[in-house]
Amino acid sequence: MKLLFVLAFIGAAWYAMEKTLYTWLPTNYAFDQDTLHAIANRVIATHNSLGEKTTTEALLKDVRDELALYYGDDYINKYVSEEWVFNNAGGAMGQMLILHASFSEYLILFGTAVGNEGHSGVHFADDYFTILKGTQYASLPYNPSPEIYTAGMMHHMKKGEAKQYGMARESFALEYARGWIPCMLPFGFLDTFTSTLDFYTLYRTVYLTGRDMLKNLVVNKKF
Repeated sequence: MKLLFVLAFIGAAWYAMEKTLYTWLPTNYAFDQDTLHAIANRVIATHNSLGEKTTTEALLKDVRDELALYYGDDYINKYVSEEWVFNNAGGAMGQMLILHASFSEYLILFGTAVGNEGHSGVHFADDYFTILKGTQYASLPYNPSPEIYTAGMMHHMKKGEAKQYGMARESFALEYARGWIPCMLPFGFLDTFTSTLDFYTLYRTVYLTGRDMLKNLVVNKKF
């Protein structure tokens, strides 16, 4: 009887989340993937014109600054080098800086200095991955050849879709996810308990994510 109650509760919750994903939840969105893509491409073009006079870090900082100019500092966190954290999820290791986190959206700088490969995870959200530098490879299970995304291209990972992906050395992206973000968090945390045992990084990730979610909920009145 208890099992049936639990299953009924999960089913009802899933149904409600599925319905509100396309009705109520979008009313909370502050960002638009096409605008983010356009901003990123303007910064990429500027840095391409500089050639060897620029660096990866300068590119990432300028992306953050252009986003803040458009959306405002209330929505885009400052670029703080000490707030970069490792991220282990789906067997892939990367590094990320949280620019914005709420219950309905997150915007991060994500990438890898040394390269990675792993499982994308299956999420209750759409994920838009604009490559800022380097290359990302991805594939659905039936594809014998990879999808290839280079600087300026946007990779859309649809809700519920699973892919194998990899990033070349010194590849970074602006990642934007919209949907039920709390459902994505276990994917980003569980590798700590099953493999890395890096509880300090887990603590920092939980702290930085929670801090931003609460700030946006209380200050910006944004779910």
